[in-house]
Amino acid sequence: MNLGLLLAAAIGYLLGTIPTALLLVRKARGIDIREHGTGNVGAMNTYDVSGSKTLGITTMVLDALKGVAAVAICHFWFDGWYAAKAVAAVAVIVGHNYNIWLRGKGGRGLATATGAFAVINPLAILLWDLMYLTGYFAIRRHVHVGAFVGTIGLAILIWSTPDRLIEITTLQSPIDIFQVRLTIFLACIPIFLRHVQPLRDLVSED
Repeated sequence: MNLGLLLAAAIGYLLGTIPTALLLVRKARGIDIREHGTGNVGAMNTYDVSGSKTLGITTMVLDALKGVAAVAICHFWFDGWYAAKAVAAVAVIVGHNYNIWLRGKGGRGLATATGAFAVINPLAILLWDLMYLTGYFAIRRHVHVGAFVGTIGLAILIWSTPDRLIEITTLQSPIDIFQVRLTIFLACIPIFLRHVQPLRDLVSED
């Protein structure tokens, strides 16, 4: 692999491993979030464990900023080279979801992906939201069902979205439609993987 892409991956991954939820909950409540609630190191579990909307929202915003920062740093470092930004966008989600410092534990990547998509192509956020609502209301009113459907739906829809629509909603240039589609598709994979277990748990409860 190109050395530049390896560096972009390292930048994204290391930013993703900043354990926002762990640090905030430990500071505010003096507990390890991994040992409470779902054990998930993310915004939803932060809210569930702490009971604080402020902490939950703060975690969500900071996790999203990790995605923004990964793309922005690589934009300036690699002089706008899209491939480096794409690699960093996927890597920051992987780092958040599979944190080497937390022995592979992490979040589910939704907030971090939102930040990355916001500066690459915000259309991905809209498509995910639409599919989330479809899954939530049409299949079962459960956040993990909605998130699972939203992630799969986005991964599929991004390939059938008209080229022109992707072009006008992509914030990075020069625009390569295939690379944008591939970035969003690959970003969905670590999110999908982190939602498999919650769905299994949900099914086993029925």
